[in-house]
Amino acid sequence: MENHREVYIHGGHGMNDKKKTNTSGKARMTRQLIVEDERGDINELADAFIKNFRNHLKIQRDESFKRYQEMISRGI
Repeated sequence: MENHREVYIHGGHGMNDKKKTNTSGKARMTRQLIVEDERGDINELADAFIKNFRNHLKIQRDESFKRYQEMISRGI
């Protein structure tokens, strides 16, 4: 059996409003319906996202260190 739940996504203030539009372009809230087959799917997706994020941080750190070493070796 599928579970349905509403998730409110916001870009700023007004967590209690279901939908908030502002012509000046400040915060805007929209309502999304998420269908979950199983609770574990979300946990797996979150774990994969975190793992991917950490891998990207490691790659960026390694590239930064490599650029730093190249700069030091040039004497700059």
